[in-house]
Amino acid sequence: MARNIGRRGLAGLALSGLGATGAAAHHGFSWAEGELTTLRGTVREVYVGQPHPTLRVQADDELWTVELSNPRQTARSGFTAESASPGDAVVAIGNRSATRGERRMKAVRLTVRDRTYDIYPNRVPQG
Repeated sequence: MARNIGRRGLAGLALSGLGATGAAAHHGFSWAEGELTTLRGTVREVYVGQPHPTLRVQADDELWTVELSNPRQTARSGFTAESASPGDAVVAIGNRSATRGERRMKAVRLTVRDRTYDIYPNRVPQG
């Protein structure tokens, strides 16, 4: 059944669509490649706070930014500020930036000090 929502309704719909698009672009994986990559390196810096906890990871001769989820979801995975320290070996599995040359990754799984943290359990490869 068709419904006439008028000009105001269409304008409101368009604006709400723009808001949803902006939120998805900032908060998801839209900036990252679709396939998972494994990054092995050494933790240089740990930040646990808003908007996303991050690790700075030295891998080969490059410094990477490894983003985790929001602080609450990251904490649910078990990862806290004490989970990693500069000098720790780290393995991050995640989606790297689609921007060529940008050393940035959205981690779905981290392994530090022989402990694994599933940041995004539904995105972790099975098997």
